Amino acid sequence: MAIRRGTLYRIPVLPKTRGLIVLTNDEWNEAPTLELSGLLVFGEPGAGRTPLPDLTLYAGPLLRVPKAELTEAVIELTSEQLAPAEAAVAEIFGLNELLSEAPRAPAAQPGAINYPRWSNIYYAGGRVGTPPERKRYLVVSHDPYNRAMGGAVCIRTTTSRRRGGPTIPTPRDGVTKAVCVLPTFFASRSVGIRESRPAPMQLFLPDMSTVAAGLREALVLP
Repeated sequence: MAIRRGTLYRIPVLPKTRGLIVLTNDEWNEAPTLELSGLLVFGEPGAGRTPLPDLTLYAGPLLRVPKAELTEAVIELTSEQLAPAEAAVAEIFGLNELLSEAPRAPAAQPGAINYPRWSNIYYAGGRVGTPPERKRYLVVSHDPYNRAMGGAVCIRTTTSRRRGGPTIPTPRDGVTKAVCVLPTFFASRSVGIRESRPAPMQLFLPDMSTVAAGLREALVLP
């Protein structure tokens, strides 16, 4: 089955949702890769959910999932139905600010810092691989969203020389690469906010602007 961007697929392992709308570009979807990213879809409104016109459906957080989980296509959204969700994701990433002629960081969030912070790198998720280890993730959602949602949208960072291209840019250190094509939401409890941090611990504005361009291309965002 060909997987297409903008299509809602049922996910049997997530029965409390209506499925997932694929957002990764079709070049990635058609490639022999194992995972993709999209928006979880719900049948009722809630925090961080965007209503989809004419569908009585609500797009929620981004999630990285195995392609093998997408076994049944439900509906292919029109560009008009998909547009509000695309705009919401672009806003969460701060694309307008980061990709302007004079790039600027998204607005900071006052108050206690009990959430993963934009542009910071943490260990997140469970231990994987051989030997088992937690992977490094860069926070790409802005801090007002992160605080409100109790978590953040993150992308993997890697030093693998096998990966590259506009959707996997290399920041200025020349070593770390940002895997923009697979953003996923992590609850704060799954992120090592108060644990020892990887190096580098943070990317700064020029690099985050490069990452923003990678996210726009990877997810075909406005």
